[in-house]
Amino acid sequence: MSDSVERVLLLTGELSFRGSSILTMRLASGLESRGIEAIVLCTRAQPLDPNLTRGVKIIRVPGYTVPVWGRVVRRTVLNQLEEQPPDVIHVQGPKMLPQALWLGRTLDRPVVLSLTDQGEATRVLLSTPNSLCRAIICVSESVRAALPSRLDQIEQRVILPGVPLDLDRKVPPIFQEDRVPVIGMAGPLEVIKGGSFFLRACHRVLDSGVKIRIVVTGSGPEERNLRRLATSLELDKQVTFVDDSTAMSAYLTAIDIFCLPSLQQGFGVIMLEAMALGRPAIASGVGGILSILEDNVNGLVVPPSDSRALADRMLELLNDHSLAHRIAVAGQKLVEEKFTADRMVEETLALYQDIHQKGSSAKTIPMESRTSTKQS
Repeated sequence: MSDSVERVLLLTGELSFRGSSILTMRLASGLESRGIEAIVLCTRAQPLDPNLTRGVKIIRVPGYTVPVWGRVVRRTVLNQLEEQPPDVIHVQGPKMLPQALWLGRTLDRPVVLSLTDQGEATRVLLSTPNSLCRAIICVSESVRAALPSRLDQIEQRVILPGVPLDLDRKVPPIFQEDRVPVIGMAGPLEVIKGGSFFLRACHRVLDSGVKIRIVVTGSGPEERNLRRLATSLELDKQVTFVDDSTAMSAYLTAIDIFCLPSLQQGFGVIMLEAMALGRPAIASGVGGILSILEDNVNGLVVPPSDSRALADRMLELLNDHSLAHRIAVAGQKLVEEKFTADRMVEETLALYQDIHQKGSSAKTIPMESRTSTKQS
């Protein structure tokens, strides 16, 4: 086995238009750009922005988590990996952890676990000590704090999420004089993402006499209800629903204000993508949002499920473009300083190298030396 990491398996469930999937693809792309082969193994993949998937090898394995059928599927996956096994198996979230540990045990490879919210942290089931899971990556200190104390023996690192940042790229300015302002939200269309509160807030803004256009990007079980709500609020002429396979930068640069009205939120990766493009953000003060945004400094924070408060903050930015520009610049600077994809990839790769080298060192110790060490 090589002294350095050359091949990484990223194991995840469904790849979809949500922050965790975007981070997985950003990491895979970043590894590939550094000459490290990255393979993404998923149970299902929805259509995604082609810029996220370009150049990344994705293996779709339906049934991988099904108990009976899963045994057959696992053997098929193993046959694909045995000839060129990965140096590290990196599993995204606790749901696929049993499959990752099985692969790690069978291929004799270390496992790294990533967690994106406090709920995931509390659901980690690992026997301790566990020699296969060598490290746990958390997106924030609050997520690490939620880990059970019995996991303290496993190395834990906080690696902040990262998004691309190209300050030299020509991005259209916000609030162009020749068009109506656009307010948008993006992400999986689920009840917990607060789309109904977003549409009601937009309705309040229109009722105040301020003209806006509305963009809702994504898909999911709540899409039909949101379309019906838009019709009942008579927003049909103002709202556009955009498919989530569209290039992310295309719709994020088309909006003037980005909203994240979630009732619960792990971290807000798509919001970071918008901030990186110089879009001011308004978000619910829940979960990891409070570790990113400082109200009235680099974003605006509102209570969850409060369409009136959300509408008021929208109007603040619509009526005060200098405030919107100031917040947008501060948000972009925050991303540049703390949340770049390059920094995320480098820190993750450093962790891979650490555990890989420790594993290589352990294997060079003669068996009799290990035995005598244990006896002493």
